[in-house]
Amino acid sequence: MPYPNEHSARLRNPDDFDKETYRRTEGGTIFGKTKVPKTISIVWAKLKGKTKSSDPPLPQALRFPIKSWTESKAKAWLKTNKVKYVLFEAAKPKDKQSALENEAPPQACVLSSDMLENMTFAENKDKAGGFKIVGYSGGIIKHFYWGNLAIDLQGTKFYKKPLPVLESHFTDKRIGFSTNQTIDGNVTIEGKFLDNENAQSLRNDMEAGFPMEASLFCPPSVIERVAEGSSVKVNGLTLKGPGAVFRKSIIKEISMCVFGYDSNTKSSAFAGMENVKFNSIQENKIMSEQLNISEMNLDQLTQERPDLVNEIFEKAKVDGVAEGKKGVMDYFSEIKEACGGDAELIVQCFEENKTVKEASALKIDKLKAENEQLSKTNTELSQKQQTSETNKVDPALAEFNDEQQETTTTTDNKGSDDEKLEAEFNASSELQTEFGGDVKAYIAFKKAEANEQVRILATK
Repeated sequence: MPYPNEHSARLRNPDDFDKETYRRTEGGTIFGKTKVPKTISIVWAKLKGKTKSSDPPLPQALRFPIKSWTESKAKAWLKTNKVKYVLFEAAKPKDKQSALENEAPPQACVLSSDMLENMTFAENKDKAGGFKIVGYSGGIIKHFYWGNLAIDLQGTKFYKKPLPVLESHFTDKRIGFSTNQTIDGNVTIEGKFLDNENAQSLRNDMEAGFPMEASLFCPPSVIERVAEGSSVKVNGLTLKGPGAVFRKSIIKEISMCVFGYDSNTKSSAFAGMENVKFNSIQENKIMSEQLNISEMNLDQLTQERPDLVNEIFEKAKVDGVAEGKKGVMDYFSEIKEACGGDAELIVQCFEENKTVKEASALKIDKLKAENEQLSKTNTELSQKQQTSETNKVDPALAEFNDEQQETTTTTDNKGSDDEKLEAEFNASSELQTEFGGDVKAYIAFKKAEANEQVRILATK
């Protein structure tokens, strides 16, 4: 079964082990020779029938926390270190978490007048028996479920025309229907009461001055989540997290209520209805693992980040980067190629309207920084290893670390590899031109390519 916060590589069937002997360590040595960093957990246990103190524990599985490891990086580490496994399971959110990430109860899709503007009854002699409701004015509201919430009016539509008007969201309590409905800075609905007894009774009460309120049922299909400390633009305003923006949604009906939101009434009205499912943009970031931006086209990005694409279109008109949709699409493709499939860098360059040359320079600078950090990390690890060899082994962990069985050492080929790459660079005028004569940038690029951190796209 997949775990919610870590990828798992099963090295051996868990049924082979005594369940009372399981234990985890952060890093260590397995199979007498393979070093495992502390960012990976090792699950140890003793085989059934071999649980004496003299019997050694064996590694049963490796766990890769998602905060440090993506699925592809975990598999790459296993392949590089020649660790064979019988099953690999990528992390997957728990079913009970899906309500927070990909779906919500129907009650969470209710926008009521105690959150919005009050509904008003239109006393118009030319439209006798009519009503008018201002359902939403585009502002930021406090929602019981989402926190700070805004509905992107550009991505909002009506389910049908005319739109049904109900009492407290009960489908068997039909009050009227819309005769005019608009989304233009406000969600406004004008309509007519039905002739049934319930509708006419409610109409008479309102004409007598009884203060009814309004409530919209507006299920989203795309939600942008906004983390605490982050903010996004919507309807010309700034929404600060924690909260959410309904980037795409459909108004399915509007109700007249005594109270805008009544949890008991809503629970009864939506009884038996399935949760509303939607696509989620997490914490205002386009993550490569979620959207696979290296394979994304502009239409997909428009669906997930309409605010970003609209901003780029405006910049294109002002700065002359591109004209019209075709120009922006070409620009997006060129940026993708220049960034070599680096999702984070693609979004950064696209947001900041970088030129292709600037994007390429940023990619090279990033590779240089990664190479320098890798060299620094290797040096620190080497120093720590030399120090640790003089330290005593913790008896509590010694049983679950077969490092003492190590009989061979691995030769560091870093120097020879760098020399080969440097010779290859010096022998090619094309490579020197491509990397601006910087051999370090070329070495960093080749190492990143070997670790599957970059992908060469086909040229036009």
